[in-house]
Amino acid sequence: MTTTDVFFLGAGKPISGGKPAALKEIDLNSCALDWQLHSLESIDLKKIYFLGGYQIEKIIERYPNLHYTVVPDWNIKPILYTLFQAKLRKVPTLITYADTIFRKETIAQVARSEADVTILCDSHWELRYNSREKEDLLIAETLLLVDRQYCEQTSNNFLDSTKVEFTGVIKLSPSVAEFVSSLEEYKVGSSLLDLIDYLFHQGYQIKVLDVKGEWTEFNSPHDITRFLLGTKAETLARLAPLVTNCYIGDQVCFTTSEWKTKRKEIISIIKKNFLDTKLVVRSSGKEEDTWNASKAGWFNSVINIDGNSNVAITEAVDCVIASYGDLCSENQDQVLIQKFIKDVAFSGVVFTCILETGAPYYRINFDDKTTSTESITLGTEADIRTVLVKRESDHYLKTIDKKLIPVLDAIQELERLLGFHKLDVEFAVDKSGIVHIFQVRPIAVDHSNFETDKSVFDASILNSSQDFQRFQTKTPFVLGTKTFFGNMPDWNPAEIIGIRPSPLAISLYRWLITDEVWAKQRTEFGYRDVRPNPLIVCFCGQPYVDIRASLNSFIPAELSEKTAKKFVDAYLEILLNNPSLHDKLEFDIALTAWTPSFKRDAVNRLTPHQINQNQIDEMEHALKLITRKSILRLDKDIEPIKSLIIRRDLIENSALSPIDKAMALLDDCRRFGSLAFAHAARAGFIAKSFLKSFVSLDILTKADTQAFLKTIKTIASEFEADGKRVSNGELSKEAYLERYGHLRPGTYDITVEAYWEMPDKYLFSPLKSSICEKDKVSDFQFSRVTRNEIEFKFKTIDKDLTFDLIINYIREAIQAREYLKFEFTRNVSRALDLFIKHGLALELSRKDLAFLGINEFEQLKVGSLSKQNLTPLIKQRKKNYTITQMIELPQLLFQESDFYCFERHASQPNFITDKRIEAEIISCEKGKNLDPNEKIILISQADPGYDWLLMNNIKGLITKYGGANSHMAIRAAEMSLPAAIGIGDKLYEQLLNAKRIQLDCANQIIRQIT
Repeated sequence: MTTTDVFFLGAGKPISGGKPAALKEIDLNSCALDWQLHSLESIDLKKIYFLGGYQIEKIIERYPNLHYTVVPDWNIKPILYTLFQAKLRKVPTLITYADTIFRKETIAQVARSEADVTILCDSHWELRYNSREKEDLLIAETLLLVDRQYCEQTSNNFLDSTKVEFTGVIKLSPSVAEFVSSLEEYKVGSSLLDLIDYLFHQGYQIKVLDVKGEWTEFNSPHDITRFLLGTKAETLARLAPLVTNCYIGDQVCFTTSEWKTKRKEIISIIKKNFLDTKLVVRSSGKEEDTWNASKAGWFNSVINIDGNSNVAITEAVDCVIASYGDLCSENQDQVLIQKFIKDVAFSGVVFTCILETGAPYYRINFDDKTTSTESITLGTEADIRTVLVKRESDHYLKTIDKKLIPVLDAIQELERLLGFHKLDVEFAVDKSGIVHIFQVRPIAVDHSNFETDKSVFDASILNSSQDFQRFQTKTPFVLGTKTFFGNMPDWNPAEIIGIRPSPLAISLYRWLITDEVWAKQRTEFGYRDVRPNPLIVCFCGQPYVDIRASLNSFIPAELSEKTAKKFVDAYLEILLNNPSLHDKLEFDIALTAWTPSFKRDAVNRLTPHQINQNQIDEMEHALKLITRKSILRLDKDIEPIKSLIIRRDLIENSALSPIDKAMALLDDCRRFGSLAFAHAARAGFIAKSFLKSFVSLDILTKADTQAFLKTIKTIASEFEADGKRVSNGELSKEAYLERYGHLRPGTYDITVEAYWEMPDKYLFSPLKSSICEKDKVSDFQFSRVTRNEIEFKFKTIDKDLTFDLIINYIREAIQAREYLKFEFTRNVSRALDLFIKHGLALELSRKDLAFLGINEFEQLKVGSLSKQNLTPLIKQRKKNYTITQMIELPQLLFQESDFYCFERHASQPNFITDKRIEAEIISCEKGKNLDPNEKIILISQADPGYDWLLMNNIKGLITKYGGANSHMAIRAAEMSLPAAIGIGDKLYEQLLNAKRIQLDCANQIIRQIT
């Protein structure tokens, strides 16, 4: 029997992602070349060659038994050049691109052809699966057929011709293969189409086989999933007889076209198949056959339909078809009818990878509070639970909720049967424990930018979990039997630098504040000295606060070791039992300052944790001393900021190089800015604690507090007032930009433009809209009774602490906190500008610079690091950062298993004002050109760089991260702006897909309207 030679053309770099096209993953256990080799099993005797260039060593490593040719100059030569590197023999020869896949029977049909030249084309190329992108259609390799036969490609006989797409498959007879081996590339052209046309003109017979859409290529994840799985209804029908760990009900499925022409017959079939039962009528539209975030739950489903009623069935089907709207394709859109499931225990949706990155996690969203089977997809329930499980770690699921184990077993069976691991599955579990599968959709999001080595991914998590265990070891200066980690306590890194900051952002934040300055400030205040313990550590590149170290740093230094340890352990226990308080560590868990309600708060909070009255008294005495000193020392603590401002001007006006200026500004920032700002921030916390205590003791109402806060003129309110002056022509735009241009939404993020870089967006466009006064009040007065009561409370600390002294301290502390942050970040922002300037000289973009740490910039300054060293370093860190982007971790780490499986708990938001509003909600993540006026704004971080939003007439504000004393909490209170600060990951993700919400601050409720 004659051998068939098979040649894969795989020299070029893929359109997207970093892996060679042949190694693109289809599922967990196979990639493109596996599928292609499987298709070739239809050819009995064959010899397989791979013509490669890009990362060919990786292909050789995985498939050592193939025959390889390394194509020289593969990155600059055309595809025909690659083919001409092959040693074609006088045998049947099959040639194919390495980034396409076909079914086995298709390849068998090509192999059986005895024509001189056989080519595989697609007449359905414009309709293949869902509608293709315009760009995809433009670059498609097409040719003309006349009467289904290959013709002269330059023919003018267009009226009788049909355009088809060439799929990249050619079969050459032995004689033609021998002829092609004698050709010279420059005489033929550059593409396989050129070769086909050349052979046609040489008189060879060209046979065209039509694949009719039954193939796909790897530049379209959407097409791949449809090629593998079919429509939703087809997938369920295929799975129903095969599953053993779940149940897939019988179905009746029809197209919208069939419904129009055969309505009576279809209703008859429905009633015959589902006699005397309730039905569910579901969509199976072409626009949802592949998962797309904007289409999940987009189309109607109608449940609990009377299966005996023609009218009810007709109305339900018409309702589903109507939801397709203008997108309807009558021959492709289907309606799916099944039996309605009663006695539901819980229901939900499982994604078998992370949607954004494709990371290997099961994400289970489920509702075990209602009996609804639609609450997840429709988003109608607020109390939705979310559990994430890393693949191959499902044994940890029992630590979260055992009832999910059968669900995961069912999902994993579906993956095995389908041979595909990126699925969106809707399920319900009835009260007898049976898992019902309603829908199985492929996730067709392109994850090629997140391709990585699974072993590296696993190792990163393993190493961090081992670090977590290592950090549990007792340290000499930090008390407590265990430690937890969180991304929002204390100096809340999630709010300031984000949960996945760049190496530069995290290194700057640590260098300026959280390595030493944070602890130095507290030591100077009178708390325990925990140095050299850093506040922030990183797990998988994500920053977390060492909560044990943080709590130790709030213990007064004069407390005995025994008493101090009891308080630390009690605080940790409170957090463990109340994880929603993780961003309120200093207000609702630790006692960090004396307040008028101290004794009551301490007894209620700590006596259940074996803290006795003597120990509470000891703590009260120590905190009174610290609090008294804090009230009297504020001016001295913040005085160094004056030196920072003076020295900044000197540095800016010097002849230093950009890198020298940048490092000088940052060094000054640490010496004169960081510590002063840390002192002001601590004073601000104490001031807010006083106000919170006054409210809890009914000395003030919440309305009184908000009215008082609006009388405090901060740098942020000056920003708004100056904006109005610019709008009125009282202040020049240049002066306005000079003062506020350094702000950026992401203080430490070099990739984010500062206000001065985009003044129209951040500063001047908002001025065109009317600046709302937000019910501004400036003449609030405390009553005599209130004044006397506040003064009386503070006499227990010091008889000289008058009401005016206390109120002035509160006012000045809040002002100082905002002002020092403003000046402190001016140095940081200017240094980033100078880094960018220095990067231009090194031909490094700001995105490249984000992957250098502060140490590298220091080395650049002194000349101990060259550009040649930077390039591989940046490249490696970008690879590491891909892992960081993919790994999912909870906001709080309590135990080692949290690295593998955790429930995403809801945070307890900080609601500002007692107002209730309803409006459209928009996210700043969805684009730069947003109109925020009259909208509720959704942002990730409570960062001062987002102050530009407040210049617009927004109705409300919601942030993912941020505490009760964060910048945006203060601004919202000052402006009487309804806000929910720090709602957490879970609720934030739900609101990203909301259109309109109600923000009820008085009742502390966020309701999704649409």
